[in-house]
Amino acid sequence: MLASESAFGALLREYRVRIGLSQNLLARRAGIDPAYVNRLERAPVDGAVPRRRVVLELAGALELGPVDRERLLVAAGLCPEAIARLGGWEPSLGLVASVLADARLSADDRADFRELLRIVTARWSPRA
Repeated sequence: MLASESAFGALLREYRVRIGLSQNLLARRAGIDPAYVNRLERAPVDGAVPRRRVVLELAGALELGPVDRERLLVAAGLCPEAIARLGGWEPSLGLVASVLADARLSADDRADFRELLRIVTARWSPRA
């Protein structure tokens, strides 16, 4: 990613290239103008971000799973779907984020914490 390039644009391009779509085909699948996809991918860091509906249409057109869809929303500066479904911020999310963001935590400790979260959340995650 270039220093002047937005995280959203770089991530959008990464996902598009990963599945081998042209900007034109992605735009058609998402129901938006191909020139708009080009502008989104090339947008500067301080450029405008798309509306939530557009990001979700792009995520659907890219056939993104839940984690990548959330990453795309966050890169666009939008609230992740999981938080939106909660109806707003949940204090326990803040606790988790503060632990993960703590610079004093070693990479191994951070990995252990993530594994612990995976184990605990598996207990209450909906079963497919």
